[in-house]
Amino acid sequence: MRNWIIGAAAILAVAVPGVAAAQTGYVGATYSNVDIDGADNADAYGVEGAVAFAGSGSIVFEVDAALSDSDDTDTGYGLTGHVYARNDDHLFGGFVGIAGSDDTETWTAGLEASKFFTNWTLAGAVAYANNDDFNVDGWGVNAQARYFIHDNFRLQGNIGWATIDDGVSGDDDAMSYGVGAEYQFAALPISVGASWNTVDSDGPDADVIGVSVRYNWGGTLRDRDRNGASQADITGLGGFLF
Repeated sequence: MRNWIIGAAAILAVAVPGVAAAQTGYVGATYSNVDIDGADNADAYGVEGAVAFAGSGSIVFEVDAALSDSDDTDTGYGLTGHVYARNDDHLFGGFVGIAGSDDTETWTAGLEASKFFTNWTLAGAVAYANNDDFNVDGWGVNAQARYFIHDNFRLQGNIGWATIDDGVSGDDDAMSYGVGAEYQFAALPISVGASWNTVDSDGPDADVIGVSVRYNWGGTLRDRDRNGASQADITGLGGFLF
């Protein structure tokens, strides 16, 4: 379970080819500190990115990518593709992703949805995951509330649950919850973010503190939430507890 927690805690991404043609997106750098019960703290550094492309009508395609590294684990990566329909009121669609390291990889697939209010967004996702290397599969659910103090200042809270079955020792359940914030400067398309998350599991528990710096294009943070690459936080490498 420890490797699963470290993998879930290290949030990272890489920019994908063709970002100049994307409707909205961002690229950035991340740092996180992971404190696991009974183990030394681990520092992780990474790069992240997400892009959204307008399809036909209300259809949107989104790609999120990530890379991270730390002194205690192999280099990790994540890549998630989304297809969803979005209008001024809501979003609904599906996603497929892969996350792993030098020795293993986990595939995920699921459904995602968001409901938009004037200053709020409520988002949720459910996913199935499979790792053939360890003969493990699992289910997870995430929910997130985002509140916009103004167009370029967002607060958020999140909660998640996952169960993992290795076919031998039975189910291993985990809960996560946390808070975060992101602020984009008015004069520059640069944003800074910070977050705290904790994981309570049948195995060791973990606390994660993270910071990020992003270069954004396509408008304000609210524009990204309503019209752009908005799904990485809830479905990407740092989203589910797999």
